[in-house]
Amino acid sequence: MRNVLTCAQMRAADKYTMQEVGIGAQELMERAGKAIAEETASLLERTGGRSVLAVCGGGNNGGDGWCAARILAQEGYETAVYTLTDKCSQDCAAQRALYAGKVYSNFPKEHYDVIVDAIFGTGFHGVPEGIYADAIERINASGSLVVSADIPSGLNGDTGTYYACVKASRTVTLGELKGGLLLGNGADVCGELICKDIGIRLPERAQAGMSEAEDFRKLFLPRKKNTNKGNFGKAVIVAGSLDYSGAALLSASAALRGGCGYTQLILPQELFLHCIGKYPEVILTGAPSQDGGLRFDEAFYREKMRGADSIAVGMGCGVSESVYEILQFLLSEYRGTLLIDADGINSIAQYGADVLREKGCRVILTPHPKEFARLCQKELSEVLTNGAVLAKEFAAEYGVAVLLKGHTSVITNGNFTIFNTEGTPALAKGGSGDVLSGLIASLAARGASAMEAASCGAFLLGRAGCLAEKRLGEYSVTPSDVIGELANAILSLKD
Repeated sequence: MRNVLTCAQMRAADKYTMQEVGIGAQELMERAGKAIAEETASLLERTGGRSVLAVCGGGNNGGDGWCAARILAQEGYETAVYTLTDKCSQDCAAQRALYAGKVYSNFPKEHYDVIVDAIFGTGFHGVPEGIYADAIERINASGSLVVSADIPSGLNGDTGTYYACVKASRTVTLGELKGGLLLGNGADVCGELICKDIGIRLPERAQAGMSEAEDFRKLFLPRKKNTNKGNFGKAVIVAGSLDYSGAALLSASAALRGGCGYTQLILPQELFLHCIGKYPEVILTGAPSQDGGLRFDEAFYREKMRGADSIAVGMGCGVSESVYEILQFLLSEYRGTLLIDADGINSIAQYGADVLREKGCRVILTPHPKEFARLCQKELSEVLTNGAVLAKEFAAEYGVAVLLKGHTSVITNGNFTIFNTEGTPALAKGGSGDVLSGLIASLAARGASAMEAASCGAFLLGRAGCLAEKRLGEYSVTPSDVIGELANAILSLKD
């Protein structure tokens, strides 16, 4: 898992490296400039270009740009620097003094094959104005390839939001990944993201990371020969209504692919006959119902929770007091892993989130942004802007794991946060969340912790979506296609 830091944590790491590790500011800047120059040169070699313009602000990010321009000039490339200010930090000024090439005080009319964007670093917040806004606009309109130093100028390094921002072809981020490169619009403006180790060390363990395939291999080790279905857990899916019958089938089908020994699907009695034989491997059970939706019956749910290693509730159930009562009972009486999705979350949002405080089970919540906005009583815009922080706060307050879905999903238990970037816009289709819930329930039934199950489920869903996209294109992929690729996604973890 790769570390992901906030901008404040990155600054603390810089300070620690200089003061405690003993690597000076100029040495770090030389390493940063070299890393940026290397990636710029590789882009030039790939495209056959020879000319580079560095656009430099007055802070240390600008110093990285001056350094990269000097190194590229020494390597024989045609370089120039457009400086936006004569007011420079001490370290930036030192690098500026070492550069002996062409310097512009206005944006040049000449075309350059690559522009190195070194205007703002991670410390920038707010709205670019004046000459800085003009430089960003000119870079984006130049037609040149763009390499951003550490972060595209104008991007908020924590949230991935911006008012005006450089659109990079490649971003060379230094030391560790920053959350803003993964969240919000960050992924759409940073281009190819390359993280370069320049010797920065952390003063303490990182509080967040980006998941990678190797993080989940241990969940799919070869099975012992002397084993049986009872060794791999039982996942129970409580889902569906007459209005949303497909959600239950998608969740159950995904659970079958996750490797649990038993999958039981509990759905309203009215759906039972319609679903017989759809998936012969699933234990199909009709539940007490009313008007095509689930009805709470304590004796029924007390019996069905026995022997269940995980229970997933809410997919396609509809918002109702009965769904809330089912969840209230399970939260109080069940002792396994309880996943709450979709209308389970919406029912809690409507009838009271305090029910999450008193529980005897591990809880995973899997909202999309609108559902989470309802649950934490925030505006959708706040969730879209600051979802990672809000999810962490909610998880800590209620003692749950939260998987906030998005192009980068945020998985957090309030202490540690995992960012999942595996995925594709092909997954932006109704039913994908139902697949995810069934898959996570299956992983939890096999013994994965709440954080392991949620993060692995998000990764595998994303990987399966990418595999389906390769066959079908991003517009034609359906959730059923994604389920069909889950086996290949799991197999890919070994590669």
